[in-house]
Amino acid sequence: MNRKLVYGLTFAVLIFGIILGVLLVYKKPPALPGTPGTPPENCPATALVYVYLNDQQKAAADTVTSNLKLALQQYGLNIINVPVCSIPATSLSQKLRVYPAILFKGNISALSLFVVGEIDGYKVLNPGVSAYMASQAGLRPVLTYTAELYIVKGTAPFTDIRENEFNIKYIVGQLSLLSLSNITSVQQVSVNSLGINLTRLPAIVLKSNYNLSSGYQYVVPLGKNYYTFREDVVGQVLQYLGVQTYEILAPPNPDLLRKGVKIGDSDNLLFILEDYHCPYCAMLINSTGNMLYNYAKTGKLQVVFVDLIIHSEVVPMHAIAKCAYNQTKDGYAYFNVSQELYHLYISGTATTMADANKTVAKYFGKNILDKCAPLLNSYQSDIQAFSRNLMQQGFTGTPTLIFWSNKTHKGLIVEGCLDIKLCITEQQFSQILSWLQG
Repeated sequence: MNRKLVYGLTFAVLIFGIILGVLLVYKKPPALPGTPGTPPENCPATALVYVYLNDQQKAAADTVTSNLKLALQQYGLNIINVPVCSIPATSLSQKLRVYPAILFKGNISALSLFVVGEIDGYKVLNPGVSAYMASQAGLRPVLTYTAELYIVKGTAPFTDIRENEFNIKYIVGQLSLLSLSNITSVQQVSVNSLGINLTRLPAIVLKSNYNLSSGYQYVVPLGKNYYTFREDVVGQVLQYLGVQTYEILAPPNPDLLRKGVKIGDSDNLLFILEDYHCPYCAMLINSTGNMLYNYAKTGKLQVVFVDLIIHSEVVPMHAIAKCAYNQTKDGYAYFNVSQELYHLYISGTATTMADANKTVAKYFGKNILDKCAPLLNSYQSDIQAFSRNLMQQGFTGTPTLIFWSNKTHKGLIVEGCLDIKLCITEQQFSQILSWLQG
């Protein structure tokens, strides 16, 4: 199959999956300004109202509205028996953001959480719902808002969008659907050229005279008529553009330093978000562990190990190691425990709590192991809560490497591995450190 088509289909699945979230998150957005009026008499007092722009959309009315009813029923919202009426777009006093559009009149409580405004006495559903249901029916939604697309480049290594592999113009249609706006132009620019504050690069920024965020939760305002996608969404989009490394423009959350295990003392920081049963974490520590140790010992780097639990069975193992560290503040002993557990794991051993206890006793002593035994439940709860908090901040995979320099105020996030065999090579690591310090 054509490679571009594969990427296009995959990206389309991503877009539709994101828009489908509108149906899964019952959070009412701010209401749009409406124009109250008297609905036409041809619609029942309580009804779904399908607004079409052309004959093709008119013919799909039954398919679109039936699909909506079935989709809502899956989530316990029953509107199966609500009648449907269709009206042309020209019968409304204002244009809508998406056509075909789904509105309703009367009191349909199951739809109240999706309402974003009112026009001519009709309640307007979140435009993402209309766009998704239209797409499911085989229609290309007609979008009435326009926007310019800016790809904001970074300066850090490994942050380039791979244009040879992913043609940004090819997916403009999908980004239009995700933003619910017609993208009229695409430019690559530097961060200083827009005069807005961003937290990560590369970034996807939209400029529009319309409020792209109104009534639609996946777009957020940046000021000066600029918008971007919500952080978790833009991360998914950039991954499909080949980006897994981000330049950060603000220091990491200080909780990472407070909650982590530190070795070394330097203005150059590396946070490693890890899980003892993450095979790529094991690959990372197995290939670079000695280098990290030496960098920490010589003051080139402060390395901070942070628990991000992906595999629930490792929580007790992380808890005993973290407790031993807190009892002694010996980060190097903690590092030795982790390195040995990872070495066992990458060698094919299904590491267990027995392995963790044995390794902690080896590097911290039996007396520390005994002190920690009655504290494990508390440590496990803390680690699980902190992992959930990290995930809410958008850190959902291990290993995640977060570099930051307190001197140059430059930073980089690497999600996953840069090298298929070693996770990250010494040359790649040196390249990042050189940029960080420069």
